Amino acid sequence: MMHLDQLLPLIERLRVEAIGAPDFVPEIQAYVYKEQSAKVVAILKIVRATQGLSAMKLLCQSGLFIDFGVTIRCVYDCIDEVYFLLEGFPNTSANVDKFVKGFFESAMTINGHRSQTTPAVETAKIRSARVRYLKGSHDEVITQLLARLYKTFSGYVHANCAQIMETFGGPARNFNLAGIPSVEEQQKRMEHVDLAINAVLQAASFAAHTLNLTALYQDLVRSALGETS
Repeated sequence: MMHLDQLLPLIERLRVEAIGAPDFVPEIQAYVYKEQSAKVVAILKIVRATQGLSAMKLLCQSGLFIDFGVTIRCVYDCIDEVYFLLEGFPNTSANVDKFVKGFFESAMTINGHRSQTTPAVETAKIRSARVRYLKGSHDEVITQLLARLYKTFSGYVHANCAQIMETFGGPARNFNLAGIPSVEEQQKRMEHVDLAINAVLQAASFAAHTLNLTALYQDLVRSALGETS
């Protein structure tokens, strides 16, 4: 299993080789990518997912399990979107174009962040691209599995009853507002960090292969196998 500190430099390398650095725009005091394409969005989604891994590790170690679950949802949403955005690369689809348009509508302006006005693409349509990648075609079993995982972690996003009640207990019989101190419970959930690291690694490998970044793709595969380059 790859460690997080091994993955981070590989993702930075992917970002540099695939889309480079953004430009600083003095008028809005912000960095922007002038190329508004599916490739740019996909790489930024991988960047976001990878940063989410760091957050997951810290939240789990602090016993903040609700926010841990929220971050898991964010990480896997980004991963699904990578497969969706790059599935037909260099070609796109109407849904991919709509997604990219909406993504860049939320950019910074001189008056702050502006809101997205383009309707969002349905989650099921985004997720189906990952299913096709995993199975080669539509597969109802995998589709339902991913849908159940999505629904489970959505409960943390929406602060549902079951997820809130997970935090109650311990010697003090309270909601552990500073985090659940149980090392056993923390270690149990750290398995999700390892799974998410592997999922981000797979998405990064898919992106590198799709974008013809051959050397990087080979290094990602070697890292996944526990080999050194």
